[in-house]
Amino acid sequence: LMLERIFAFILLIILSPVFVIISILIIIFSGSPIFFKHNRCGYKFTEFEIYKFRTMHSNKGPEVTNYNDKRITRIGQVLRKYKLDELPQLMNILKGDMEFIGPRPEIVRIVKKNPKDFSYLKFIKPGMSDINSIIFRDESKLFEKIDINKYENEILPLKNHLTLITNQKQRMIQKSMLFFLSILAVIHHKLSLRIISKFFLPYDETEFRIKLNNLLSVKIF
Repeated sequence: LMLERIFAFILLIILSPVFVIISILIIIFSGSPIFFKHNRCGYKFTEFEIYKFRTMHSNKGPEVTNYNDKRITRIGQVLRKYKLDELPQLMNILKGDMEFIGPRPEIVRIVKKNPKDFSYLKFIKPGMSDINSIIFRDESKLFEKIDINKYENEILPLKNHLTLITNQKQRMIQKSMLFFLSILAVIHHKLSLRIISKFFLPYDETEFRIKLNNLLSVKIF
């Protein structure tokens, strides 16, 4: 949407001092490069390059971040905690690759391996945040009890199901709620989960709610 691209441009101008400060801190504490770029699968399965502030040491390790991953830099830990590493994706919105609210763009290899699980890409554009970003805010912590190699079999199906049941008839008011819930999740994660449980998840999804509770070790859904 053109309106989102205009809003992204305005935010980039407003947040430019923050970009400068973060860039300087990254260079001081972990050197260059400042940005991390990686190919992701987007709308209609078109590949694009996603932008993030670099939070890890340059390496050839696994694409999915593990629990207490030693590749994460000290400044990277802070950026990840407050989701500041995602700010450069405003440039992806400006380019038209993404929207503010939409399913997080997945790694190309995973999409090609599981194309049926990403059928929603035929009609939904990826975004900076969505219901999955809020629920799985601390995704790497899940790998403390789940083998990182089981991501595709245990976590990915839940994510894709969430995308399908919450995005097909999503209205502007729901997108606006998710935008503010994404901010709330940084401040009070459990409160954001309670709101999602009440207003976004169908009540007849009992088995799915149980799986989420067990996976996240909570009694919210």
